[in-house]
Amino acid sequence: MIYEFYYNALMIKTTSFSLRRQSTGRGKFLGSTLLLLCLFQWSLLASSPAILQALPKEQGRWVKDKVTKGYTIYLREGARTEILPIKVEGVLNAPIDVIMETLRQVDGSEEWTPDLIKKSTLEDIGPRAAITYSLTDMPWPIYDRRLILHNELYLDKKKKLLFVISKTVPFRNAPAPKKTIEAFVGYSNMGFRPVDLDKTYVELTAFIDPRGSIPSWIINFYQKSWPIKFLEALEARSKTHRVKLRKGLLPMLEGLLKEMKWQKGEFDSQAKKLGSRP
Repeated sequence: MIYEFYYNALMIKTTSFSLRRQSTGRGKFLGSTLLLLCLFQWSLLASSPAILQALPKEQGRWVKDKVTKGYTIYLREGARTEILPIKVEGVLNAPIDVIMETLRQVDGSEEWTPDLIKKSTLEDIGPRAAITYSLTDMPWPIYDRRLILHNELYLDKKKKLLFVISKTVPFRNAPAPKKTIEAFVGYSNMGFRPVDLDKTYVELTAFIDPRGSIPSWIINFYQKSWPIKFLEALEARSKTHRVKLRKGLLPMLEGLLKEMKWQKGEFDSQAKKLGSRP
């Protein structure tokens, strides 16, 4: 296991200062990790059994923890790991087409993604997936974190949600700068569904371990706050930058609307509006 350079000194001292610095670093990482997970090469993806295997198996039920800022937070009951998986659901005050395009764009992501140092595509895998590299800035003395992720776009017809599915994968010759630690993403799944033209339901489930030397109980403490910060940032960006959804993603959105059983006339009208928003 890789440890930060200052781990031993900090843990020997066990002062409130060292604990505060470490907890701030881990929470800061968690707050920006999910943003990085979603900034990959989006493209058209049809439903298939292979993609279904990418979704995590249900292990224990989700138990409601609390409601904050309009979002409901759940924790996994009976989780077999020290770091607890988390689920958040709520409604973003932004249109789904703008959200999709915002997540798709790499250029300008540093303008709204907290602590993003660098992001690049390591490999395009056909029309529906990509492997990406991201580097996240961390406060001293915590080492920066890097992410190597396999990302896919998937339409779940049963749940009627358009998912972004991300997880850590090995990749030969991936960048590995000195004094950085590779974080582990067991899964990060974000599902979107339009409520109306300017509101979007979101369901987020994730298991993320930044790794390193900080205790798991500190990670679990921040688990309840970083998703909210991410969703607020995504909402704010989508409201101020009304980017147009690219044509390659429009059929995916139309497929989602169709699964929602919109009336044909209404479906055609809404799909046209969603795809041509200025």
